[in-house]
Amino acid sequence: MKKLIITVLVCGLTVSGVFAAGGSQSSRGKTTLTFYSWADSGAERTMLESVAADYEASHPNIHIEQNYGGTEYLSKINTMIASGTTPDVFQINEFLAIDWGEKGVAADLNPYYAKSGVKPEDMYINSYLFTSGGHLWAIGALPATILVYYNKDLFKQAGVPEPPASATNPWTWDQFVDAAKKLTKDSNGRTPNDPGFNYNSVVQWGTVMPTPWIFWISLIYSSGISVVNDTGTALALDSLAGIKAIQSIANLAAVDKVAPSFATSVSSAFSNQPTMLMNGQLAMFMSGNWDHGSFLTEKFDVGLSQVPTFTGKGNNLTWAAGYMMKKNGSDDAFQFFQYMMDFNNWVSSAVNHNIGLPGGIPTTKNTFTDPALNAAWMSKNDPTIARVAGDIVQNAARLGENVTVKNWAAIMDQTIAPGLERVWMGEQTPQQALQAINSQLAGKFQGVFK
Repeated sequence: MKKLIITVLVCGLTVSGVFAAGGSQSSRGKTTLTFYSWADSGAERTMLESVAADYEASHPNIHIEQNYGGTEYLSKINTMIASGTTPDVFQINEFLAIDWGEKGVAADLNPYYAKSGVKPEDMYINSYLFTSGGHLWAIGALPATILVYYNKDLFKQAGVPEPPASATNPWTWDQFVDAAKKLTKDSNGRTPNDPGFNYNSVVQWGTVMPTPWIFWISLIYSSGISVVNDTGTALALDSLAGIKAIQSIANLAAVDKVAPSFATSVSSAFSNQPTMLMNGQLAMFMSGNWDHGSFLTEKFDVGLSQVPTFTGKGNNLTWAAGYMMKKNGSDDAFQFFQYMMDFNNWVSSAVNHNIGLPGGIPTTKNTFTDPALNAAWMSKNDPTIARVAGDIVQNAARLGENVTVKNWAAIMDQTIAPGLERVWMGEQTPQQALQAINSQLAGKFQGVFK
């Protein structure tokens, strides 16, 4: 899941004006539909193969030609687009979905859904509909969100109440820091609240600074602001609320003494935070729902909660990889696409083939609201991650700007993220860093997808 947000520079995208209209006829008289995904191994590929197999079984006139690629995936798709052989259905990174749709790579899905009598906004959680200009370009699957992972035993030993389970009623930032102080201990058992506490001999950290942008951006959203303004033409992070959030993160190490320094936290000693949490070296950390697999593998009863908030309201980050259809795709291709995008079919395949659900958060609304569908999903998923992450994506999250802001890579990955490292290291104030970032961003803003 984590790789969905890694920035990939797609150079030389050529949009061909000619697209194949539908599936081809195989030698056995079946209609062949091509499906492409980057999931070249692991649980996600197993899941996709199973869903495709079940679709073929229920549609004997259809053959799904499945293709899976890893690091060269986007290059393959680019080449196919340029040659007019775009796949019937294909997976795309969330930060490219709307961009490619506007460039004419994919079909507008709205006419297909209108013909089928289904309203996408009624069927799917709206955060996973990739839209602009009244067009629907892609639908997301296997969404990600950010959570607080915590060690229940360490909380119990310190007499600290566990954070609320509700996504809409999370800890405030002050409550989070207060708990982290009680959960941080040096080699003599002292906490930052005790006289004589030795920051240089900590054996149990309360937390770590959430310095990767996919973690701290949820704290920005909980402050009631965004990284850029609504039109995507200027920075919004340099507001008072943004400065407070950034300084608060840096203070975890510099002032509160509940987190290691930035240099220590990015060292090899901190490369596996789930293991540190299970070993009792770390009480809490923020990460994506993809990290939950580490705890399932070790059968560790980890605690999960919504990220803390600066406003009293939960407002987390959520995103998902998109699935698209080629332009002028056939009705057969759409029927397969529609089947693939119904999470309940993924659950059925998991049951039929006795396999797990990768990620496992639904994008279809009725998986949450229909008792039978919800029970089927729960039977194939860990109930803790299902309940907490499901609550977040339904009730206390917003679509990330990595989907909605044009030129996001240049704004965030190339400018803001490296610029803030000087704040994490204690070399600059947020105001100083953001002033430099603003100067570097001059001329880079390209707006937002609407």
